[in-house]
Amino acid sequence: MLLTKDFLIGIKVNGLISVEGGGNILAKELSKTMAVKGDLQNPYSYIKSKYIDKVQNLDVLDGSILAQDKSNFLIQRADITNAYYDPKKKWGMGYYPHDGKVYIITNDGKKKELIILGNQSGHQIANLVLTK
Repeated sequence: MLLTKDFLIGIKVNGLISVEGGGNILAKELSKTMAVKGDLQNPYSYIKSKYIDKVQNLDVLDGSILAQDKSNFLIQRADITNAYYDPKKKWGMGYYPHDGKVYIITNDGKKKELIILGNQSGHQIANLVLTK
């Protein structure tokens, strides 16, 4: 997520994530390829360069990132009516450290859920989004 003076920008930086599992050899190998490696407290450990390569030459403010992936988003801050922090852990996150969720509500009633990975404060992020 990028936060500018006028926009909240979301860019997909990883695909499906899994914890490394046991079971049969196929399941074990598949889950290993989807597991995040590195310092799991560092939010940058969750970023895969192949996703950044897709958008690195795009103007993130003109909407062209929206065509790159359906998960990307661009929200005008003026359209945000509320942002709030939910400290409850996201079900299914396994051993990945996270600080709950932040929900963004826009004036058209849409709600965007952000899972706060690594050593970050969901409370601070929600407050930053609301500060205009």
